[in-house]
Amino acid sequence: MKRAFVKFERGLFRVTALVDRISWFMLFFLMLMTTVQVILRKFTSHAILGTVEMTELAMAFIVFCSLAECQVHEGHIKVDLVLSRFSKRTQAFFDVFTQGACCGVFSFMTWALFNQADVLKRSGEVTMDLGIPLYPFVYVAAFGCVLLALVLLAKAIRALMAFLRLEA
Repeated sequence: MKRAFVKFERGLFRVTALVDRISWFMLFFLMLMTTVQVILRKFTSHAILGTVEMTELAMAFIVFCSLAECQVHEGHIKVDLVLSRFSKRTQAFFDVFTQGACCGVFSFMTWALFNQADVLKRSGEVTMDLGIPLYPFVYVAAFGCVLLALVLLAKAIRALMAFLRLEA
């Protein structure tokens, strides 16, 4: 059982690292677009049509494609001022609870985002200047939440294994 979990966790962490690279690419794209925009405005007094829209849409990739990888490395804010004073067993118990609760929240958020993407797809909603459909970007957000929920589930299981080991 533990061997299967470790294999699942390792595969999941590889996927999150790969998806995180997408956010790196999008951030690089935004940097290049902004640089070109500034140069064009300075020397030609013209701008690239839709840069604000492209920036807004790219933010879906930048934020949601990096959430799970940040959780893998425990980069999210964690206030353990009080909890650090408790025993390792108590800390593991609270980790199971918090990671599990967060997994539930992001599972619900995933479901809501998939529903919203379906609504946007049926309505045909697009951006104002470039006419880019919005629903694919909501699917990206939903996929990022799926990955985060899976990472949180893996962390909750890992914390549960630590809790049970410390109990024995």
